[in-house]
Amino acid sequence: MRNPFDDGWTLERLGELGPHEFDFQEFKSTPFLWDGKEICSSFHHDLSKQLSAFANGAGGRIFLGVDDRGVPDEGVPTELKPGGTRSWLEDVIPRLVSPSLARFNVHEVIGRDGGRFRTLPGRAVYVVEVPSSEEAPHQALDNRYYLRIAGKSRPMGHVHVQDILRRTRHPHVEVSRLGPYGVAERILTDPRGPKVYIAFRLFVANRGRTMAHHVGTEILLPRPLVGREVRQRMLESGEIQYTQTPGTIVMFRYHPTPLFPGQEIFSQLVWVGIHRSNIDVVRSGEAALSWKVFADDAAARMGRQSLRRYQVVERALNWLQRQKE
Repeated sequence: MRNPFDDGWTLERLGELGPHEFDFQEFKSTPFLWDGKEICSSFHHDLSKQLSAFANGAGGRIFLGVDDRGVPDEGVPTELKPGGTRSWLEDVIPRLVSPSLARFNVHEVIGRDGGRFRTLPGRAVYVVEVPSSEEAPHQALDNRYYLRIAGKSRPMGHVHVQDILRRTRHPHVEVSRLGPYGVAERILTDPRGPKVYIAFRLFVANRGRTMAHHVGTEILLPRPLVGREVRQRMLESGEIQYTQTPGTIVMFRYHPTPLFPGQEIFSQLVWVGIHRSNIDVVRSGEAALSWKVFADDAAARMGRQSLRRYQVVERALNWLQRQKE
């Protein structure tokens, strides 16, 4: 499963890592994974320890194809398995610890850095990013739990395991899906000019191991996109509380039933209206859907998504532009 980490990895950036390993980074040269003929028999168990350590701690990155000096080597073959090495790593990594990893990312870095560093044709450096896990502690394949201590992945003691279990006592509820719903409505009968109404649905999921007894969501909408008509549509359900601040409309909904670990639920349906008075704001990319998710006494989880990332919005902008011509 992909996470929204920084994907800007290049050989030049890898060359700036320096010669030191820290609690948040681990270097593994190509022979850690590939012996020149096949995948090393110890690879799965050795990588399992690193994944366990980073997921149980503050997270970090594992560099495959970078030597102990922090220098990219000639690289790991990009086709170790059918479908490619990156795809294979993404398939195998979740199963190397228990419980399986739900969040991580794998980057494939190919090319050369001004002649200083290079990968051979058909080879790459792989960066495995592992965030701190809400499902910790994670057990490695050798039935031990690991943690990053002084730049090394070391077995955890009983006290460390207890500390991590206490860390996960709060529910972890986050937005799982936010996207258009139904067909955009194109209006030509309004005397003020053509407009398009677009609906969006928000879903939230409990990604942790603790039940969330009280869950609420806020969707923050740009005031220019929420006229009286669209506000009325959102308030018809009777479950939405509506407030506004300068420039922003806030729609809040409280969920009266608990959210169990692993459960996903529909949260809100909201509308935006795009017309000649606000089309420039949308076209600029400044107009966005923002949200906050509240679950018991856990810290609110927030996010933001520009409206222009949705194809339905792009189609609406193009249609409105044609009406002006």
